[in-house]
Amino acid sequence: MCLTNLIVPYDPDWKTGFEELKQVLMAALSHFEIDIQHIGSTSIPGLCAKPILDIDIVLSAREDKDAISVRLEELGYKNAGEQGIAGRFAFKQLSGRVPKTHNDKNWQAHHLYVCYSDSLALKNHLVFRNALLTEPSLMSRYAQLKQELVKDVYMTREDYTKRKTAFIVSVLASACLDEKELNEITKANL
Repeated sequence: MCLTNLIVPYDPDWKTGFEELKQVLMAALSHFEIDIQHIGSTSIPGLCAKPILDIDIVLSAREDKDAISVRLEELGYKNAGEQGIAGRFAFKQLSGRVPKTHNDKNWQAHHLYVCYSDSLALKNHLVFRNALLTEPSLMSRYAQLKQELVKDVYMTREDYTKRKTAFIVSVLASACLDEKELNEITKANL
């Protein structure tokens, strides 16, 4: 499968799409102490990306996870569990109409995760995003790597993710994640 169309140029509508989703999710989860973060490449202005938003719902209280899961399922998401990454729970958007709203809106494609506030997965997402936001040279190098990878006509989605891992881990190492954390992140992505 050719992935040359996997990534597209940055689209400012990604930020708008995230903000709209955040409003709906915050309203639906207003009884819980949460934060909602736009992560991944679509959160970095100017960076090419797969046109799929990545969103972390950050839990302050672990005991709220089950109740939040029920509420997200009521909105139409499918709970896919941790998927091998401790402290990060994936919720699948089953159609463009998820989350369900009174106006039956067609939403931007997105990956939704519920993360414990002290999880390594969340730390990984935020540290990497913030490094790219504050260091334009890192963002440029990452964009170049992504563009080179998708030129390979034999590249699969799995290989694309794996071949970005060394770069991501190097950025995280520079941001002072310890060796144990880096090994865990590497293992999860290979």
